[in-house]
Amino acid sequence: MWRYPWLYDFIRLGLNTGMRPGEMLWLEWRRVDLQGALITFEATRTKTGQKNGKPGRVPLNQEAREAILTRARFRATHCLDSPWVFCRRDGSRIARIMKGFIGCASDAGLEDVHPHDLRRTFGSWLVQAGVGIERVSALLRHGDVAITARVYAHLRPDDLASATAILDRPKPDRPVVHLHIDLHAGSEAGKSGNKKPALAG
Repeated sequence: MWRYPWLYDFIRLGLNTGMRPGEMLWLEWRRVDLQGALITFEATRTKTGQKNGKPGRVPLNQEAREAILTRARFRATHCLDSPWVFCRRDGSRIARIMKGFIGCASDAGLEDVHPHDLRRTFGSWLVQAGVGIERVSALLRHGDVAITARVYAHLRPDDLASATAILDRPKPDRPVVHLHIDLHAGSEAGKSGNKKPALAG
């Protein structure tokens, strides 16, 4: 990875934010809020926006923030005027990562690994840690939670079983409502043969 010193930060940011590779490569400093630990997307369909063209925000955890800070130190040393988070010493934007990424994966003994797998790993780690599909979908900025469920729900096959198991717990204080039929022989309902439903709790 020493041949591509920026790659370590790229991988850390991808694994901890779920950002798409293109979103990271087109990330500008003006959209990074280190104090608020956020990356923002504007309502645009240009390459500096989201895939769906809508505004959005990506929270930064500690690891992602450290990756951004490392890039900030690089910028301060080599290319203070560069608008790009991932740039070269001359300030130009890093446009391609495939060669370096595949080389890094090969050095680690990994095969058939691609930059987008960072995003998939982010989603998988969250689901396996017990984060709900709705929240994972929001963090991945999917347009439909069904997309998230289709891709990641299989990672927690025990969820349905554990959900129904909640009903097995003792529930002494839980109110129970019964539906019974009033068939008193002496009542008008009984004489007419009509069944009168009543609630009893």
